[in-house]
Amino acid sequence: MKVKNISGNVYGRLTVIELAYIRNHRSYYKCQCICGKENIVRKDHLTSGRTVSCGCRMHETLKDTTTHGQCHTRLYYVWNSMRQRCRNPNTKSYHNYGGRGISVCDEWNKSFIPFYHWAIANGYRPGLTIDRINNDGNYCPENCRWATYKQQVVNRRRTKK
Repeated sequence: MKVKNISGNVYGRLTVIELAYIRNHRSYYKCQCICGKENIVRKDHLTSGRTVSCGCRMHETLKDTTTHGQCHTRLYYVWNSMRQRCRNPNTKSYHNYGGRGISVCDEWNKSFIPFYHWAIANGYRPGLTIDRINNDGNYCPENCRWATYKQQVVNRRRTKK
């Protein structure tokens, strides 16, 4: 079986060093990644683009998708619940929020990070809930504050002032 020499070719982040072995009519090449790690890769995986690195590219991609590390915190739950009340008709309390035309500002709706920074800068701590100052207004930095449950009861629609 004649094997075409692809030594020196570059595929993604991998540079082919030499033919390592042939098994079951498939060629395997020793390659060096730009990160310095060496590994053995099947020739058809190299030429098709299926394998483009030693695995370092995948780890970098995963790092890029980790945004804030807050997804299991109470503050993240508050943010997500606020958005669901305003956007999801299947949410139990949608009729009191999104159904009345109340929405979340674009900045907070798109990303947890701006909401997180606002919350920390405006006195968030466990035990407080997000409260809209104007009950008919949207969730936005200008219309929200952190309040105790007792303070929030006073700011309900059905509370007579």
